[in-house]
Amino acid sequence: MGDDIYVHFASHGNYAAATLHNCELITGKLSDFKIVSFEDPMGVEDVVKAYQDICEQVPKDESIMIITDIFNGTPANAALIFKQKYRFVRIFAGLSLSLILTLATGTEITDALKQNRSFLKEIDANDPIEEVIISNKNKESNKNSKGKFYVRIDSRLIHGQVATMWAHELNLDRIMVVDDGIVKDNIQKLALRTARPAGVHLSILTSAGAAERIKKNLYADQRVLVLVKDPFMLKNLINFGVNFSEINVGNLSMTAEAKQVFKSVALTSEDEKIFRDFNSRGIKIFHQMVPSDSREDLIKRI
Repeated sequence: MGDDIYVHFASHGNYAAATLHNCELITGKLSDFKIVSFEDPMGVEDVVKAYQDICEQVPKDESIMIITDIFNGTPANAALIFKQKYRFVRIFAGLSLSLILTLATGTEITDALKQNRSFLKEIDANDPIEEVIISNKNKESNKNSKGKFYVRIDSRLIHGQVATMWAHELNLDRIMVVDDGIVKDNIQKLALRTARPAGVHLSILTSAGAAERIKKNLYADQRVLVLVKDPFMLKNLINFGVNFSEINVGNLSMTAEAKQVFKSVALTSEDEKIFRDFNSRGIKIFHQMVPSDSREDLIKRI
């Protein structure tokens, strides 16, 4: 491996680009740093592809450093997936003007990291994942009671909004990712486990497995967020006999066949058909990106 380390900055929106621009007001133009901006309607795969495009310009076996804005966010989660193919990668969360300025003024990487360690957290998918035992709100679990289930469709699965805002707002005990493909994908499972918020259990299940566990009432007294990438998994769950009263369609990424109905939601004709079927069953379907947003009726929009 060579002596050079190639540094890339990644963030939600234009935070990384704006921070680099602010640094250039002090240092002058900086051309060595590359930026990845995560914007709607991008998904995790789009961010991984952006990292790949940049790193194709890096000499083989040279070290790469990706510094993201926050831990658990999509730029960080995508970096973990990207790292599985490019082993000479280190990932940090905590991008700041101070860090960029320290690097831009010629400070060695190791010294720059030490000087900014109060802001930074290194993310390593090989770190052991702490499993925190749920206390069931300091009361004995009552197997005769039912768990409380919330349902969200989000093509990004566990990311900053889910791991921070929704986990806190719903006071979650567990996030249940339901996806027939992810259960067979060790890289995606690893990224999800790393993105899991502290103190919250994580289940990664097939639709059949999730339905079986829900119907057996294995989550009595727990507050569970059922998280899927698309409505097809929910259709499977309902066909397996699981009932939901409402569904939050938070994010569905744009595809060639889809049309945009909200800023972060694009639907195909098949998506619309499934949602209309849900509606006919009496399931309330709404769009709410973050807890502070108002709920918007999806059926009325389409």
